[in-house]
Amino acid sequence: MAALALISSDPTLYRKLTAALESSAWSVERLAPEQAGEGVLQQEVLVLDGADPQVMEWTPPRGKPVLLIVDEVLPEGLEQLSDDILFRPVRRDELVARLERLLARSPLESLRRRYAKTFASMALGIVVVGPDLEMVFANPRSYEIVGHREETVSPNDIGQIVSPKDLPRIRGALGNGQYPRGMDVQLVRRDGTEITCSCSFAPLIGAEDHTVISFEDVTDQRETERELLKTMEFLESLIDASVDAIVATDIDQRVVLFNPSAEKISGRHVSDVLGHLGLEDLLGRSSADLVMQRLLAPEHGGEGRLEPTMLDLLDVYGEQIPVQLSASLIYEHGEPSAIVLIFADLRDRVRVEERLAEAQKKLAFNEKQGVLAELAGTAAHELNQPLTSMMAYAELLQRQSEPDSAAAKAADVLIREAERMADIVRKIGKITRYETTAYVGHQKIFDLDRAADATREPGTKG
Repeated sequence: MAALALISSDPTLYRKLTAALESSAWSVERLAPEQAGEGVLQQEVLVLDGADPQVMEWTPPRGKPVLLIVDEVLPEGLEQLSDDILFRPVRRDELVARLERLLARSPLESLRRRYAKTFASMALGIVVVGPDLEMVFANPRSYEIVGHREETVSPNDIGQIVSPKDLPRIRGALGNGQYPRGMDVQLVRRDGTEITCSCSFAPLIGAEDHTVISFEDVTDQRETERELLKTMEFLESLIDASVDAIVATDIDQRVVLFNPSAEKISGRHVSDVLGHLGLEDLLGRSSADLVMQRLLAPEHGGEGRLEPTMLDLLDVYGEQIPVQLSASLIYEHGEPSAIVLIFADLRDRVRVEERLAEAQKKLAFNEKQGVLAELAGTAAHELNQPLTSMMAYAELLQRQSEPDSAAAKAADVLIREAERMADIVRKIGKITRYETTAYVGHQKIFDLDRAADATREPGTKG
């Protein structure tokens, strides 16, 4: 015996239905509205009282046919709740005929009838297939996506639409009781071109051997994703191949990118940095604050940008590494969301500059030595002539003066000092390097003896 479930607060309707179905193959059971929930209803047909004040609040279970009993006027919106409508007064023969019709109706027919307008207006393609993947229903959008009309597709040949390489996957999944969601499937349009569609599968409630397939054309989206993937792979390769350290942090200064050059310069492994360290750990608090201040100010390359700046990077041991840093803010929807920093290791450059400065210093000193030697040679040459004359006249004066006379004594002094001067001139002529010695206080004077001593190793400025 078949049973119907009546949901109504009117006991009179229950008595009328019971009387009308007496001695028929139908029984009537009255349920409370909450008993009509999914998974609770065991009766074959659900009957709703359209005159009940709370009828619009009821949610009929899926997969069960619904008969709506109403007065002469059908309230707006109630037709969406039902598969069939019966107007009062209820007659026995009509009631039994409607119930038998609903009992014979398949879940697919109920689905198609109840949701025909909804399926027709959906942007997704909706197809229902049977156990052998024969198409038993398709909405207009599904035909539009594949470029067919209803009469140009054979319902028993889904291979006409699905690419041969994807059809076995669908058969295998459904055959194993699996219902994939968001599976990409290649569909063949009527003109022979293939499109990529994202398909989701679900069993049809009440007829679980049938499958509902919803799909949408994602060909352009997948092509865009492939292009974006290629671009991302190229950028990742570019970042990994960069000789400069590239570091990115989120707006809270947590490191989210750390390229191989950053690992090499800092001595830190990327696994120890990502999610563990922040900008302050890499630069120190003062330098990190300085970078953020200059990024937000327009004077250092423009707001959101920091022109190359000399800073120190902290390596894994806390040692300072001189680097040249440039940085910029990344914006999303007008708000800063990330920071990108590029470091250039200056250690080799600093060493080269130090060696260059030392070489320039030595070159300047050598030039000074050369000038000094030339000047000394010139001075010695120029002084020798007057000194020779002076010594000659002093000796002449000594020979012409009486011994022990004032003139003889003066001549002796002149000769002695001239010889001393001649010795100094000889030393000046031998000067080959610049040597100094301490004088009064912190002053220094030229050390003639050391500068003229050719047997000593060359010295430097003292």
